[in-house]
Amino acid sequence: MDKSLESKIAHLEMIQGVIGRMATDSQTLKTLTITVTAAIIAIAQTSSGATPKLALLGIVPTFLFWYLNAYYLQVERAYRALYDAVRRDEEIDGFSMEWRPFKKSAGNLMFLAFRPTVWLIYGSAIVLLIVVALVSESESHRDTELNDARVHKQQHEELPCIT
Repeated sequence: MDKSLESKIAHLEMIQGVIGRMATDSQTLKTLTITVTAAIIAIAQTSSGATPKLALLGIVPTFLFWYLNAYYLQVERAYRALYDAVRRDEEIDGFSMEWRPFKKSAGNLMFLAFRPTVWLIYGSAIVLLIVVALVSESESHRDTELNDARVHKQQHEELPCIT
């Protein structure tokens, strides 16, 4: 086998390894988002007190994971463009792993954030957290009203009756 062909194959394998890791990292972020959302919902439903605030606080890491996932998708696509450039024998420095020159072809970060495979996970998590916060808020108001009614009833029962 030709020496240049061997080095081209080695370079392509290196790039493919990075692409695989980026895809794995993206999937890990989605899994982590679902886990954190489920944990926050479970805690919010079993604890008393600042339940709606806790559910709304869960939106912060969800947005962070959403941004990171879009960024990883952008970098992965840039590496795919680098892979194609090496495969087509374009002018690339030997064993270069520089993906930034291919960033433009990878797509806009906001465009990638709203791809169906991305926004459905994160958008669903955010909507779910908002619903939990609203339900928790209405339940806490209802519990407060019931408690107030109980206290009011007890106060009236304790008053002596003057005849």
